[in-house]
Amino acid sequence: MQRRMRNGSAESRAGRCAVLALALGVATAPGAARAAMDCASLTMVTPEASTITAAEIVTPPATIGGAAVSVPFCRVRGTARPSLDSEIKFEVWLPPTAAAWTGRMKVNGTGGYAGATPYARLAQDIGDGFITAGSNMGHDGGESATWTLGHPEKVKDWGLRAHFSVATAAKTLGKAFYGRPVQHSYFEGCSNGGRQAMMMAQNYPELFDGIVAGAPSMFYPDLLFWLVWTGKTLTPVFGQPAALSPAKAAQITQRVLAKCDAIDGLVDGQITNPRSCSFDIDSLGPAGEGLLTAQELATVKAMYAGTTNEVTGAQRYAGAMFGSEAFFDPNFADNGRYGPFIGHYVYGVDWSLAQWRDHINFSSVYDESKRALSPITAAPSPDIRAFVNRGGKLIHYHGWGDSVVPPGGSVDYFFALTQFELLRHLPDKVVDRYIEKLTPQLVAALAEAFGKRVQQYHRLFLMPAVSHCGGGTGPNAIGGGAPEPPAAFRNPEHHVVSAVIKWVEQGVAPEKIIATRFDANGNVTRSRPLCAWPAQAVYKGQGSVDDAANFSCATPKANERTVTDTDILLIQNSLRQRDLKLPNR
Repeated sequence: MQRRMRNGSAESRAGRCAVLALALGVATAPGAARAAMDCASLTMVTPEASTITAAEIVTPPATIGGAAVSVPFCRVRGTARPSLDSEIKFEVWLPPTAAAWTGRMKVNGTGGYAGATPYARLAQDIGDGFITAGSNMGHDGGESATWTLGHPEKVKDWGLRAHFSVATAAKTLGKAFYGRPVQHSYFEGCSNGGRQAMMMAQNYPELFDGIVAGAPSMFYPDLLFWLVWTGKTLTPVFGQPAALSPAKAAQITQRVLAKCDAIDGLVDGQITNPRSCSFDIDSLGPAGEGLLTAQELATVKAMYAGTTNEVTGAQRYAGAMFGSEAFFDPNFADNGRYGPFIGHYVYGVDWSLAQWRDHINFSSVYDESKRALSPITAAPSPDIRAFVNRGGKLIHYHGWGDSVVPPGGSVDYFFALTQFELLRHLPDKVVDRYIEKLTPQLVAALAEAFGKRVQQYHRLFLMPAVSHCGGGTGPNAIGGGAPEPPAAFRNPEHHVVSAVIKWVEQGVAPEKIIATRFDANGNVTRSRPLCAWPAQAVYKGQGSVDDAANFSCATPKANERTVTDTDILLIQNSLRQRDLKLPNR
């Protein structure tokens, strides 16, 4: 049920006067509160490059976009047009009174190509007292790349501009509605939403105080080609059966667990840190037990290897981790239409799902695409000083079993941040020479020297046995784009958004986040602490292994924290793009 507030009230007239004053540039004293507006009058507000198309009070019970809302709120809809071809449809939901508002705002990122407002997130946020906002990221539709052909400005909206417009509109509307500004602003997202989160920290540092980035595809062109790689590797011929069946993939994971589950001192069906796992995949091939054919063995090796330049043989990006095999998705590349997307935006041609495999390589096409896409989609830079200097806090999480966005990128971004703590003080020529000579020993030394400093603004949490954005078999309910825990668990100990709020507003950084897994009836089946990297959960030796209370966080010794050649590749990739910023257009 929806209704509009009466427009003829004194409150409404006062609100319109306030809008008119803003429109005419009438100044108020610094810090002075402006008269609050009623909900319906918010259609007169004019955020930057945006038009408000509707504003109305919603009273429960109500369902919007499939999401049930339990509290009354002011629903505002609008469209942002930062370019002539832009059409960013957004919604801002505001608690109905200043007393019901926490003073906080949260903008929600979206995975994949988005194309729809994240109503479920808005419904939860409004119940928690946020001004909350989301958008279609500039186009309607699901995981189809048709919207990208002939619409480079829409790609830029999806890549970088949408959330600036949404956040700016939400702040403007909040100030008009309550007569006072947003006190604290937050952003959350996973996958492409995690990439958006990192874009906010890197390029729009003034917008948010706290950010949660889950499984971020921040090295986007590199990640895009990893997805293309997985498509070619797992489904070499479109429409034909996968090169590795789900049953075989699951058997490989069981063999890996048999070898590596106990290396953390506990056999519990999950590997705490797959980087410490050493497994001989050849033992499963024709020369070993024969579980895998020669072709299946080659397929798995290619998934572990990461993208490789077919001309030089050089590795381009990280691959999947041991233990993630059961989560390999042979359809992900095609379901996301990533090959056609490259054809549309980079080359202006329309490759079908059957054609792109013949056109895309990992040498020239890779490089051309990276040059074209990086400025509008990538956020690999460790230079987030503007965000940090104004007190910004960043919680970053990733599933160890993620084969869609390999977790190596997240670990190596943390390493790049520790490197940048030293390099930011040096001339560019010196930095460039240092990057070329980077060694595992240097990475390890600076991680030890500057890790605590980085943790003053960035905390990384790795999730054992969890795949992309909360899939898998491990404890995964932490929110922030991963599965949301019930309201009783939405506190700083169990919930990443609540944790970043406490960090921003109380200065208390999270040493651990307790991840929880629930059964279909809502009962807890396992909880486990996720420790701020490089610390990891260690069993205390007694009590249930399904209870987080029986674990503590401990940091492995320095000589147990290996740095690989793949790490060097990704750290260099990040550091070389330290000056990557949005195009000035």
